Amino acid sequence: MAIYKLKDICLKIGSGATPRGGKEAYCNEGISLIRSQNVLDFTFSYDGLAHINDQQAEKLSNVEVKPQDILLNITGDSVARVCTVDPRTLPARVNQHVAIIRPDENRVLSSYILYFLQMIKPYLLQIAAGGATRNALTKSMIENLELEVPDILSQKKIVSILDDIQEKIRDNNEINKNLAQADCLL
Repeated sequence: MAIYKLKDICLKIGSGATPRGGKEAYCNEGISLIRSQNVLDFTFSYDGLAHINDQQAEKLSNVEVKPQDILLNITGDSVARVCTVDPRTLPARVNQHVAIIRPDENRVLSSYILYFLQMIKPYLLQIAAGGATRNALTKSMIENLELEVPDILSQKKIVSILDDIQEKIRDNNEINKNLAQADCLL
């Protein structure tokens, strides 16, 4: 097992921008613009998903989101929330508050990095708070994160176990939600 910096095992690490005009520039349909409110821990949220037109998307072509990309909130109160992109949102771009992390899948699985980032969330929150007026993770901070990377077969085994645990958590949360709704009806 070797230790690598993220920049050495990823094809892309970067964030986007907000189109000129801010919210008023958004469209009712078109290319998805992923913002920090869409990135939750382990979950992609469609609440408030914005859309931009083809011309705006062209200006953000360097932050095109692809399948298996990891989305990491890098500013504000939602800093360090992380999930993988929901492929149903594609084509998509990200704004300046969200970083794309695109692993080299021949070396490291996207889901392996996702679990790693979740595991070190307390550390990410700590470094994001360091001296700034608001919480922020810089590209350099992300690129220089170090992680142990086993072979792909071992990664698949680890991810499979963690996926099973996440599924049980989702099931339990759904049960709790249903119980709470039933309790309200009584």
